[in-house]
Amino acid sequence: MRSHEALQGAMWMARDYGLSVNIWGRGDAKLGDGPSYMGMAIYEHGSSTCELHHIRNPTDDNFIYDPRTQPLEDPVLKGRCELACLSSAQAQAQQATSLLATFGNDKTNIPEFGVGNCQDWVAGAVGVLERAGIVVVSSGEEEGEFWKRMINRSSEEMKHACLATGRKWIDGPESTWEGEPDARFGDGEKTPPVGKLVQNEAFRARMQSLSLSRDNAVERPFYVSSPFFSNSNKQTSDFEGGK
Repeated sequence: MRSHEALQGAMWMARDYGLSVNIWGRGDAKLGDGPSYMGMAIYEHGSSTCELHHIRNPTDDNFIYDPRTQPLEDPVLKGRCELACLSSAQAQAQQATSLLATFGNDKTNIPEFGVGNCQDWVAGAVGVLERAGIVVVSSGEEEGEFWKRMINRSSEEMKHACLATGRKWIDGPESTWEGEPDARFGDGEKTPPVGKLVQNEAFRARMQSLSLSRDNAVERPFYVSSPFFSNSNKQTSDFEGGK
């Protein structure tokens, strides 16, 4: 009789697509980080690209839903938690894409800037897929509720929680980057130079500005851009705004 692990592996290989929560940035508040960035990825097994469903804040006062095609891995990806195997024969991948698009395009599901963020949106999106039967409860806890518990945790804590509950975690590429990826994803701005942040004058100046009160306004944390998220990088972004 084949082991449980072997049966799981065979079932995984029999499927065509994967669905995961992708996490960027350390997100450790104890070290002064802002929250890790999160999005939902759908990808064909063996492909180097994915369809990313996420929200971002291009104007520092609101979030927008902005699905896009991009590399599955990039230098600042901390890791991903794989939630489901999707069968093209049963049109599960198309159904998941449609549900995420419907959820994302409904502005009532997008958190208010300064109140929630991409992590809240991901937890809600996972709940939608769970109720549709695409994501199946496997650890005794509803998947949407699990990701609600992950809000504001560091990426390392998320990793440990995923592994401790039997979820499938895949580490991201090795990287010397610290901090978080840019939720603006370029937007035509000049990409900041890549390097250690302790040597980055722009980073230090931004951190100092965040420590000052400005009429009690809520200000977006400083993020480090991932080159794969830049709208101007046509080689790594196949469509804009869900095209």
